[in-house]
Amino acid sequence: MSWADKPNGHDWSRRAGTAEPADFDGDIAVLRQRGRHLIAELVRLSRQLADLQKAIRSRRGATGVSRGGGFSGGEPR
Repeated sequence: MSWADKPNGHDWSRRAGTAEPADFDGDIAVLRQRGRHLIAELVRLSRQLADLQKAIRSRRGATGVSRGGGFSGGEPR
């Protein structure tokens, strides 16, 4: 069980009876689903960026052109 699956012991509105448990649980489920979608999108974009960087590096190597003064993730300053 991850920390996200553990119940919140400091949920004062629930303890006081001002929040309905079904609404609270539904909100948590929606937030978890959104979180999963955001993580999946970040992973997809990260892979796409890595592929693009790889293509740029191979293109630079194929043409033999080196541009001095540019900053990229793999080049030292």
